[in-house]
Parts: sequence; structure tokens; C-alpha cells
Amino acid sequence: MTGNRMRRRAAALVLGLAATAGLAGCAGASGDATGDAPLVGVAMPTTTSARWIADGENLQRQLDALGYTVDLEYAEDDVPTQVAQLEQMITDGADALVVGAIDGTALKGVLAKAAAADIPIVSYDRLIRDSPDVDYYASFDNWRVGVLQATSLLQGLGVVDETGARTSAPGPFSVELFAGSPDDNNATVFYNGAMSVLTPLIDSGVLVVPSGQTEFTAIATQGWSGDVAAERMTTLLPLYQGTGVHLDGVLSPYDGISRSIIATVSGLGGTLPVVSGQDAELDSVKSIVAGEQYSTVYKDTRQLAEVAVSMVRALLDGTEPEVNDTTTYDNGQKVVPSYLLAPQLVTVENYEPVLIESGYYEAGDL
Repeated sequence: MTGNRMRRRAAALVLGLAATAGLAGCAGASGDATGDAPLVGVAMPTTTSARWIADGENLQRQLDALGYTVDLEYAEDDVPTQVAQLEQMITDGADALVVGAIDGTALKGVLAKAAAADIPIVSYDRLIRDSPDVDYYASFDNWRVGVLQATSLLQGLGVVDETGARTSAPGPFSVELFAGSPDDNNATVFYNGAMSVLTPLIDSGVLVVPSGQTEFTAIATQGWSGDVAAERMTTLLPLYQGTGVHLDGVLSPYDGISRSIIATVSGLGGTLPVVSGQDAELDSVKSIVAGEQYSTVYKDTRQLAEVAVSMVRALLDGTEPEVNDTTTYDNGQKVVPSYLLAPQLVTVENYEPVLIESGYYEAGDL
């Protein structure tokens, strides 16, 4: 370990103790002119999604409160840009990296450089794959996200009740399936969780997929793009236009995709399909209140930032971060110790206590 890094680690310990004593505001602000404050590089994927903006802001605020210097960068979904940003953080002497990857398989080389410089790496929300150099993973229970999405679809269709118990509704219900981006490990986990719920009902004929497209490779949405999802949905419309077949539901993995699907199918007329979602984006919450999108999965990015920041603080203090999962997330090189938070389903029935009363949004936002 270099002398500079040893001094920064020592500074981190002092700052951590000061924060514990309630003196974080006096411990030194981001950009401390002395240069002694530990430098934390935060690499986020994009500003095109409101949730990633919130993630970056939450991380910045909480790291600032500990007196760390923060380099927050967004790569706008361009992998070479994210690699270049990480390389610059390494060059600048970062003491820790928090990385929300664009492509979970594309960072092996640059992370090897970080590891060679003794810089610990926290994979944020999206698991970084194929790298032995990821130290910890902070995320939500992604399998559970998929289960919640599928269950909400069934609830909206009346196939299960509010407790998840099977009703007497026989079907068949016509549904289409959408998945997330194939370069994001979470997308596969969401899909597998959802299909663990839906596959038995597809096999029994309660659910019918008129397009026949059920495999992940067929339904994945590159870049989580609403435009890409709308293009695919447009190709499916002839299955429902003038055929007598009503589109009853759509499994959607993300709110931006959900809104694009709803806009695309609105021209069919009649009752909108039941559409799931994820991230509790403000526009989708408004859509839920308006009776359009059926549900979303809420993941409190404030809590996720707390987990990631606590991991960084522990690593800089020379202690072991708290984890609650050491078996699930194999990135192809190692099982990455993880802390998983619980996601929560949001519908028109509970958005007020979950999102408004918790302070995530204000009533006036809606």
C-alpha cells in the first residue's frame, strides 16, 4: 500500500470516528483543500433514468456527510466513457470505487487496475460480472423483484387475490412478456423470478402468450430503452388488432418500458392491459394514480445508498462490511458478498403510505 493511501485510510478512520460522535459536519467537506479526505469515485450509468439521478445524489450527500471527497460521474450508457471515467478515478488516487455498471461484463480490465492499486470496489445495484476484483455488492433482492412483478400481474388479472392465493378465474388471459437489458445481470434475475411464478400458469393454459415469445433472449430490451420496447410492442399489435383477442396484461420490468408499452397499446382501444413496472418513477406513480399503469416495484434508493456508503466506510476503516447474503451472487469468478434490501410492490391501493408518508415523494409531486 502506498504512503499516500495509508494516510488516506488513516484519515478515513479519523473521519469515521468523528461521524460516529455526531461531528461529521466538522470532519471536512467534499473537496477539502488539505487533500487528506479520502477520495471515493462513484460511477453511475446514466442520467436518462430518474432513479439513477437519485442514486447519485443520495450517494454524494451521504459520502459528503462523512467528510469524503466524492467524484461522481455519469457515463450516459456509453461503456467506453464509463471505463475512461474509472481509469481517471484510479489515476486521481481514489481510495474506493462505487460502480453502477452499464454493461456488467465490460469492466474486468479497468477493475483489475483498481485492484492492483489496492482500491476496494463496491458493485452498486447491478452485479459486475467476470471480475475477481469486486469486493462487495449492494442491491435489492432481485429475484423477489421479479416475483413481485409477476404476482402483481396476476393480481391485476384476478388470477390471484391480494394475499397471492389462487382464485377461481379460469382464463385464458392473453399476456405479453418484456425483460430488461441483456447486459445487466439484474435483468436475468428479474426474469427468472417472474417466470418462476408465471411458467406454471402458462403451462396450464391459464395464461396464453399469443406471440409465443417467452424466452429471455426473445423478450430482452436492450439498454432498458422505452423506445426499443415500443418498437417491439408495435410489431405485436397485429395479434390484437381486429382479431378478437384482447391483450389482458404485460409483464414489464421497468417503469420507462411500462409507460412506452401503455402509450403503444392505447391505440387498440378498450380496457388497458394490466402492466407491471419497477423503480417507482414519478411519471409511473402518476400513471398508477390515473388508473393506467397497474403497479411498480419500489426500491428505496436512499436505503441502497446507505448500504453502499456503509460498505465504503467499513473498507476505508479496515473493517468488514455487513452482508446478509454470501451464496447467491456468483459473478462468474467468485461469489460476491452482498447486502440485499427488500423491494416493495406499489399499487393505487398503497402508494400514499409507501411513497408519500415515507417522504420519498411529496403529495404535491403527484
